[in-house]
Amino acid sequence: MVLNKILQKASKEHWAVGHFNVSNLEQLKAVVEAAQDSKAPVMIGTSEGERAWLGLAEIVALINAERKNWPYIFLNADHTKSVEAAKAAADAGYDAIHFDGSALSLEKNIKSTQEIASYCKNINLNISVEGELGYLKGESQLTDKKVEIGPNDYTDPDQAREFVGSTGIDRLAIAVGNIHGINLEEPRLDFERIKKIREAVSPDTVLVLHAGSGIADEDIRRAIENGMANIHISTELRVAFRKGLEDSLKQNPNEYSPYKLDQKAVEDMKKIVMSKIQLFGAANKSN
Repeated sequence: MVLNKILQKASKEHWAVGHFNVSNLEQLKAVVEAAQDSKAPVMIGTSEGERAWLGLAEIVALINAERKNWPYIFLNADHTKSVEAAKAAADAGYDAIHFDGSALSLEKNIKSTQEIASYCKNINLNISVEGELGYLKGESQLTDKKVEIGPNDYTDPDQAREFVGSTGIDRLAIAVGNIHGINLEEPRLDFERIKKIREAVSPDTVLVLHAGSGIADEDIRRAIENGMANIHISTELRVAFRKGLEDSLKQNPNEYSPYKLDQKAVEDMKKIVMSKIQLFGAANKSN
């Protein structure tokens, strides 16, 4: 199975591959079980902090073990901020690398992304490389704050064309009103901008919507119809894990076996992943 081919198929057919961040075995179990039950391809993401906690070799080994039961699992190095960290993830055996150079100048972002893409393709042509253009605010937390987005934060379609053409990336993360985390107000996506970016870049380049948590289902569907084919979910899983664990602790005050206390959290997260897979139109798309 080649991730880029699956993503391009999703883009052309107007459905999306779900990307779910994990930082422990419980989250991984929830995502993999949901994918297998839904017969859907999924991407497993680990940010720099998440993979520092899990260990590069360890998460790669876990993914390889899970693939024996469900082969449509792909591991992505999410929001990698340095060339060195991107190369380390590629060397460790990641299927996909996301370099987040959104805080850099366009020139520096292009140069670094080019270097990473070239390095990854020399290791394995099937490694899927993602660049990012535009600035995504917020963090993967549940907050009561309002996040203000300025016009300079959005991805410019003309710059997107230049960026993709210069770097040769497989996936492009764009800023179109999406915000990391679940915040005081629901994000308002700029659907017209999504359309323009989709028209501006190569049809083989997959558009990625980060920060999918907290976006209304109707807006997710519309974003997919307008060109998004890869959608990231993290905060909703974190919230479900914590609430599920808190419920278990309250309901079982004399229980000390972690695997028993964790079961409700896994069940709750699995329900969310399955609902997102259905929402994205990815169920039964493993063939």
